[in-house]
Amino acid sequence: MLARAGVGRLTLVDPDVLSEDNLKRHVLDDKDLGKSKVHALAAKYSPVYTNRQASLFVETHPIQKKFDAELFKPMVFHSDPGGRYERSMKPDVIAACVDSLACESQINAYSLGKNVPVVYGGVHGDAHTAEIITVIPGLTPCYECYERTGELPPPGQEHYTDPNHDPTKMPHQEGLWVDVLMAASLQVQAILGVLGFREKFPPLVLMSLRYPCKLESFNQKPGCAVCSENMEGLWKSI
Repeated sequence: MLARAGVGRLTLVDPDVLSEDNLKRHVLDDKDLGKSKVHALAAKYSPVYTNRQASLFVETHPIQKKFDAELFKPMVFHSDPGGRYERSMKPDVIAACVDSLACESQINAYSLGKNVPVVYGGVHGDAHTAEIITVIPGLTPCYECYERTGELPPPGQEHYTDPNHDPTKMPHQEGLWVDVLMAASLQVQAILGVLGFREKFPPLVLMSLRYPCKLESFNQKPGCAVCSENMEGLWKSI
């Protein structure tokens, strides 16, 4: 959706490969089973054809790793004789589509430290409700400001056998592809709002993905500070 909306450069970060469980709600198909998700997506959407006469070329950078701030350090180039210049790898905005609380916290810390907006998108349960959180450092509450309800996954034996086990990763749940597409569409519109191409979303939007598809939006509460050292965003209660 972002590529077709005209975003010309996308950095894709995901350590996983495509499994059969993913096929029910993923743009990749069975031909990509066992392949790196990011590399398969990069191959699929470069270029994006918009019509028969023209195509929109998207520069994609697939990174098959977990999110880490080191991934976005400036890229240093050297030239003869002894020249050197840097290319910024800092993103304009991050689209966070992860199901791990630990990873979301890492993204939030990077966002606040580097002043990078983030739009978090996800669904509740069997994709019955979409949750879109827009974080603009210094202007909105950060991701950690929101109270997370519900229990963490029950402890298992994976931490003994899997060195990469993440105990904060939410368990897979069933959900229709059409519901996931509705949630993704909301997230893309929120991202376009951050980039200045659409109206900005409120900090928190919840939308039912079942008829009658009610939408709730939430702004900062009176007295709620944004994440900044001088607390300029502190609302005054009257």
